[in-house]
Amino acid sequence: MNSNEWPLVFFTVLSQISLGVIFAAFVLSFTMRNSADPALESLKKLVIIASLGTMGVALIISFLHLANPLHAVYAISNTGSSWLSREILLAMMYFFTLLVCFTSIKYNLPHSSMFGYFFLASLFVGTMMVWSMAQVYMIPTVPLWNSPATPVAFFNTAIMLGSGLLLVILTSYHIRISALPDIKQFQTALFYLVAASAFIYLLNTLLLQPDVTAVAGGFRAPAIPMFWGLAQKVLMIVGFGLLVYWYTTQTAIAISGKHWMLFFAVALLLLAELAGRYVFYASYYRVGI
Repeated sequence: MNSNEWPLVFFTVLSQISLGVIFAAFVLSFTMRNSADPALESLKKLVIIASLGTMGVALIISFLHLANPLHAVYAISNTGSSWLSREILLAMMYFFTLLVCFTSIKYNLPHSSMFGYFFLASLFVGTMMVWSMAQVYMIPTVPLWNSPATPVAFFNTAIMLGSGLLLVILTSYHIRISALPDIKQFQTALFYLVAASAFIYLLNTLLLQPDVTAVAGGFRAPAIPMFWGLAQKVLMIVGFGLLVYWYTTQTAIAISGKHWMLFFAVALLLLAELAGRYVFYASYYRVGI
């Protein structure tokens, strides 16, 4: 894989994490609907800060992929027919909606009562951003990308890592202030989101992901180092296994203060997704014109 594509690895993964945090928070909102805990307002701010910060870093990293970052403005000049232009435009719109979410809840601008509408707008725009991001790589002449496995993998990364990050934020917040009476219920919802995404990852790998040897035909297939694929699988298994152990024994772990297990598990899942995204970009090759 070209070294200049590493910024794309981090940009796609980080921007998908940002959406995943918003999606996971949206799922949790149904659990929190009947809760009047004042600590939840502070938690909302943390959710938006995490999503906004992650997306901000993703956008900054994306400029490293450009030969001349000053020409980035021209990338949105063809939204009518280019998925790449749509992706860039939607990424900027998504960042803006998150910024408005933050100002509304932090500074009452335009008004805190409108936070829910801005939050839903960010969820919608972010979903369209990840969809357009997947469409950029659905190229008929690139068989290992032109597959339903690509959008499934992109959205699944968002759910897995976004839910994992929100689980870390929620647990850390609870440890610091000890003021979330429904913490177990929140953790359960997020854990099952991660578990569902792990199951989807398995199905996507077994059923949808094209086999490089099966589609190579008369063309030379890309040589992908075995280490990266193996690393992804090992990190995914160990990370999810540690998360399961933390969740099933968290009462005893909480007493002993071993919350690092959760943090380490999510870190391993992040490394697994980064390794998988490397394999994705390294699998590029054309079979036509």
